[in-house]
Amino acid sequence: MRQKVYKELAEMERIDAAALQARASRNGPSGVELFRQLLDSYAIAQLPGESLAETVARAAGISARELKDLLWERAQAIGLCSSGMALSY
Repeated sequence: MRQKVYKELAEMERIDAAALQARASRNGPSGVELFRQLLDSYAIAQLPGESLAETVARAAGISARELKDLLWERAQAIGLCSSGMALSY
């Protein structure tokens, strides 16, 4: 019983820490703004019909699927996504 309570408390603390991190990051530019600034700094233009993610992937020399997988892995590593969540594009 006690272990269950400690486990639930640890999970609540992890969720609270992730929420704090998310709130702190909202004070800065959004991810979209950061990607656009990065592309602008390297003079990489978004092609007609190309999504921002596709432009970032093209600039990195990888596929859009590889970019999605890399972002998903990073989000899981820092605890922003649970393993049961689905990511679509």
